[in-house]
Amino acid sequence: MKDDGVKRILILSNECLSSVTSNGRTLANFFIGYPKECLAQFSVQSVAPDYERCERYFCVTDKEALQAFTRGKRVGKRLQPVKQEIMPNTIPRAYPRTALTMYLRDLVWSSKRWQKGAFTEFVEEFRPEVLLLQAGDCAFMFRLARQLSKKYHIPLVIYNTEGYFFKKHDYFRAKGLAHWIYPIFRRRFCKAFRKTMKMASYTIYNCKALQQDYAEYFHVPSEVLYTATQVEPRDQQAVRKQPRITYLGKMEVGRHRGLIKLANILAEVSPDSRLDVYGKIPGESQENEMRACKHLNLCGFVSYDEVKKIMCESDILVHVECFEDFYRVDSKYAFSTKIADTLACGTCFLFFAPKEFACTRYLAENDAAFVATDETEAKKLLQMLLEAPEKRALHFENAQKLVKANHQAEQNAARFAEILNTVS
Repeated sequence: MKDDGVKRILILSNECLSSVTSNGRTLANFFIGYPKECLAQFSVQSVAPDYERCERYFCVTDKEALQAFTRGKRVGKRLQPVKQEIMPNTIPRAYPRTALTMYLRDLVWSSKRWQKGAFTEFVEEFRPEVLLLQAGDCAFMFRLARQLSKKYHIPLVIYNTEGYFFKKHDYFRAKGLAHWIYPIFRRRFCKAFRKTMKMASYTIYNCKALQQDYAEYFHVPSEVLYTATQVEPRDQQAVRKQPRITYLGKMEVGRHRGLIKLANILAEVSPDSRLDVYGKIPGESQENEMRACKHLNLCGFVSYDEVKKIMCESDILVHVECFEDFYRVDSKYAFSTKIADTLACGTCFLFFAPKEFACTRYLAENDAAFVATDETEAKKLLQMLLEAPEKRALHFENAQKLVKANHQAEQNAARFAEILNTVS
């Protein structure tokens, strides 16, 4: 039975709500306590759907959309809980991401042939009252949001954590025809984005930098809701003679080079120390570069539950971004989903990234972590943290205050629900 005053929300996103993937978990945390019978989601990837948050999932993959386009097949499936099935942590990409492949992909999806039958039945059976679009770089998702909003006369809310609209450069870094097609791909995306923003009732961003820059182009009511966490501060631990220094997270967007840089700085300060790195390495070349650095310990991918345990057992947690010119532009809005958990767990936090990044400014302005924006600062901070362990707790109180103000899961979920249920 539907609760009074609680609207039925249809979510449109690339990934489904999930406790396994970072994007899926971020969105799922905004629906803590929301009646799951009032949620439904359409996605193009299904990785371990979170059935505690939502019971209605409908998925159409790229492969299925292509089958509908070329053969007129009725595609799409409702996802059901499957017991004793080990779900993958990621879905292998069937094609390289370039402007060309993404442009062709958008043509396939924009044909709407995949919508025939099953998808329409799914939506009309649910009878949504609000649409929530998680913004990405797929123009067809924005068109789908407009289409559904018009057809069912329901408001549209956009959750945006990316600056794709501002990327005049080819962020796919392709060559040949794939590179030259980028202006066409971008023009198509920006057109869909602008038209959708004109229809949006409200926009939610994950950081102030993103909100401020979009506000210069679009006059849509908006606010910032940061990534939430349910991690509790760890218990006080004895100081180890050889501290455990750890990185947990993704290694795309050049982060593997930032890790190598930091590991080499660590070796200058303490030749016997090592940087433990947990996460999936994006490719063979990146893995070879990292294995060539003898001061890195590659520890592999671990589950989110294990991530939280390792965070609390470490002495120093680090996060890095890449300092190359391309990434200084491409990743300026980078705001890792691990930041909230890292602040909350109470472990000493060293952040090593360019000064212009949104997350760098956020942590520095709130004095919530040890922030290094160049190699000299990183070396100085590492030396201090290793030689004076008592100083590792300097930012603990500020970090906890920041978590309480901006990253509490229940608090952010309540505000998220309030927006969705009052928007018109």
